[in-house]
Amino acid sequence: MKELGIIIPMHEFGKENIELLNKAVESVPENTPICLSVPMGTTPAKIKGASERVTLVPATTEGSTFAELVENGVNAFKNNPDVKWFSILEFDDTYTPIWLDNVKRYIDFMPDTSVFMCLEDITDFNDGKYIGFGNEAAWASAFSNEIGFIDLDCLQNYFDFYLTGSVFNLKDWLEVGGLKPSIKITFWYEWLLRATNKGKTVFVIPKVGYNHTLGRKGSLVEQYKAEIDREESQWWFDLAKREYFYKEDRKKEYSPTIPGTEE
Repeated sequence: MKELGIIIPMHEFGKENIELLNKAVESVPENTPICLSVPMGTTPAKIKGASERVTLVPATTEGSTFAELVENGVNAFKNNPDVKWFSILEFDDTYTPIWLDNVKRYIDFMPDTSVFMCLEDITDFNDGKYIGFGNEAAWASAFSNEIGFIDLDCLQNYFDFYLTGSVFNLKDWLEVGGLKPSIKITFWYEWLLRATNKGKTVFVIPKVGYNHTLGRKGSLVEQYKAEIDREESQWWFDLAKREYFYKEDRKKEYSPTIPGTEE
């Protein structure tokens, strides 16, 4: 797709992960620029075997969280006048063959939309078993003010959306601000609240566009499951509902005695 760049955040390496990376890259159409966003100090030798289609972009700071690596990729693309939209591809996921063609049609038809999400097929990384759909809630009757759209009202009561695989308007992303590295678990939820609060349009295209896996050892979700209990998880959700009013990352730290209410 013309005017689209792909960001692949990758904080860990190894033979298996490089093989997954190459599979992810193969799902991207030819002539689409791909930025592999990696931590500071990472050299090409450490990702030997990665596709030649990928441009390695080491971070300029020491941070290597998912949010920081995404922002590093955004910074690489914002200086490229040919890139007006971008998507985030996890290295253990893939696009479906129809997704980016569908996005192009919808951009032509709905040019003022800020984010195009897709339906996602979710499978278990370890055994390949099908888990279910992602993002289908937006097409349920009376879920939001307009079917197919995600708005601030529906986000007050529902948060289970998958944003990797989505296509973002770069200009609007820069206006809204990026993901906040200090927020655990709910950084995407907070971003959606912030974007819709600023009047940005988020639409779910009713086509399966992304194959998403869960359960890979070492993945961010698995790390959170091992480290964060239910009480802390709720704290981060409460915090997201307070922090979306602010573009900057105010770097709040978990405080179990004050569930997301500190100023």
